Amino acid sequence: MLLWQMDKSRKKQEEKEFEAAMVAFAMDVASSIVTLPYAPRKLHLVTGLQWVEEKEKDAKSFYAMFRMRRSVFRTLHDLLVQKYGLESTSNISSKEVLAQFLWTVGTCQTTDNVADRFAHSRSVINKKFHEVLDCVDRMTGDYIRPIDPTFSEPHPVLRKTKFWPHFEHAIGAIDGTHIKVIVPKELEPQHRNRKGYTSENVMAVCDFDMRFTFVVPGWPGSVHDTRVWSDAIVR
Repeated sequence: MLLWQMDKSRKKQEEKEFEAAMVAFAMDVASSIVTLPYAPRKLHLVTGLQWVEEKEKDAKSFYAMFRMRRSVFRTLHDLLVQKYGLESTSNISSKEVLAQFLWTVGTCQTTDNVADRFAHSRSVINKKFHEVLDCVDRMTGDYIRPIDPTFSEPHPVLRKTKFWPHFEHAIGAIDGTHIKVIVPKELEPQHRNRKGYTSENVMAVCDFDMRFTFVVPGWPGSVHDTRVWSDAIVR
């Protein structure tokens, strides 16, 4: 009986020593861990809005960046603000947001590129891009449409001798174009066109005053023009 009690006491002592050793080991490991500091916040010498305003000083540079003349940019900005809901916030102005949108679609920029240039997070860039896109989408209903939906009167240009009566019933011109796009890797095969780059196959119709009256975007670049045309007729 005495031997059993001594053995039990020894085991308890060993367990206590083991626990103490593990605690000491854990404390030693914890003290040896080096806490890495956060990376310093990236500070841009020029903010996104300042960059846009700097480009405004040179017409050629502005057009190269935003694929739009300065006067057209200002008119579009005022129109989107006044009629279609484009707004500024405390952190970003409507002018900068529109510039982000045009730089993205006009020069085929990635979200990371835009986020880096304008010094905003990717989530903010994505959110603002879709806000401008919604405004532009609302605007298209007022502009991309025929002035006379019934086409009851031939355009004066068609009455010229070299056109009449060969184009008596013509209402415009139709053509397709491929707009370069950046898509996820898994979507690249269906967007790769016969020229070898990824694009969207866009069909557009304009009248004889060179105003767009109908546009069909969204088809992958691998789709043939006939497919886009056939779908447009059905819809």
